Formats: sequence, C-alpha cells, structure tokens
Amino acid sequence: MEKIFIKNRKGLKMAILVEEAENQKGLAFLMHGFLSFKEHPLMTETVKVFKQNNFTTVSFDTTNSLGESEGKMEDGTTTGYLNDLEDLINWSKEQKWYNDKFFLVGHSMGGYCVADYAIRNTNVKSIILFSSKVLGDSPNKAELEDLKAKGFVEWESHSTPGVFKRKGYKYFEDEINHNLLNIAEKIKCPVLIMSGDEDEVIPIEQQKMLFDKIKSKKEIHIFKNSDHNLKGRENSEELYNIINNWIKSSI
Repeated sequence: MEKIFIKNRKGLKMAILVEEAENQKGLAFLMHGFLSFKEHPLMTETVKVFKQNNFTTVSFDTTNSLGESEGKMEDGTTTGYLNDLEDLINWSKEQKWYNDKFFLVGHSMGGYCVADYAIRNTNVKSIILFSSKVLGDSPNKAELEDLKAKGFVEWESHSTPGVFKRKGYKYFEDEINHNLLNIAEKIKCPVLIMSGDEDEVIPIEQQKMLFDKIKSKKEIHIFKNSDHNLKGRENSEELYNIINNWIKSSI
C-alpha cells in the first residue's frame, strides 16, 4: 500500500491510497460518502474483494471532509467532491498502473459522484453504488435556524460517535444542481446497487426509483435490518459474494 498526497484544482492537498496488484487485471477507484473517509468499512471491504481479483485499487479522502485531505467540512459540496474525483482520475492517467477501462465504487454522496462521472465519460467499465445519494438536499426549519445563527448545521456522526459533522450554506446552495433521477437514464455501463432497508439517510424508496430509471445492465440488493452504512454487513460473506460475482461478470 502506498499513501500519496496530490493537489486538487483549488490547490488543496488530497490523500490517496494506492494498492497496486502484482499481476494487474483491472483498476478500481473507491469514493467515500459526504464527510467520511477512505477507510470507511464498506470501502476497505470492497478493496479486499478487488485485490483478490488482481485489481489495483485507489481510495482517497475528498477535500473538506473527515480524512487526511485539506479543507473545512462546512465548505463541502457535491460539486466539490465530484471535482476531486475528476482530479484524482486525471492524475491517475499519468501513473504506470492506469487502465483506461476501470470500475468506480461510491458510498452515499460518493455514489452520486461516480454515477455522474460515468454518465459523462466512456472509460467506466462498471459502477458499484452503496446507499447512493439520489435527490438533492434542502434544509429543514431547524437547519435553517442553525444556518442563520452559526453559518452551518452541526450533528454527531452516526458511523463515528464523538465526531461532529457540518454542512454550510455552500452545501445547500449547490444541492439544487444535483438530482440523479434526472440523469440516470444516461448511464451506459453496468450498475450494481446495494442498500439497507432501514436506511434513515436515503430512503430505500429512492434506491428503487433510481434502479427503475437505469436502462443499462443492473442489479439491486437490499439488505434486511441494515442502515445507511450497511452496518454489520461490511464483513459478511453475502456482501463479499455479491461484489465478487459482479466483478467477475463485468470484467
């Protein structure tokens, strides 16, 4: 495993983990969700499956998030995350392990970003979406009051207790531009969707609507008694088999 730091288009440092396969058969980029980090259990588990299939994997911390990259949480936006993904892939094109047909994996907002990228680029072999963000976000009454008083909304992380996350004005202003249902029909590559039936962040009904909109090869797996992070499933044989079978069928 190699940790590398590069600069994004705004000059902010991004932390990247590259796990290069000895007999490389493919390449996969993995993207965490909003205000998360590259070591999220779903990402690390998926890296293992790709490695066992002789893929080089590239995970990274977006800027303005919780990981090792630079920036402030309250400056994080979907557009900013998407730009970081593009900057990472553009940097990768100059590396010896780069392959012009690659897999993209994304959790939550990362799922939205990899789907958006796949629509606009033809070099994506397949995408895997964990609890993907589907619709734009708008502040409720309490959040509006916090925005006016503090300039951001703050809450304790569900996946990392003791860590507090923030959304700022920029996040909500940017959300009007992002609705995956409006563009999902343009996805040309195969799509694997996985989500939990007890997801309180992105209702399972949105995943079903997204699945219906996609016209390319697709699969959806809904895990019972699972939340937005598929907690308890991240190291399961079931999850491994779904991902492993999808990789093998998409190579």
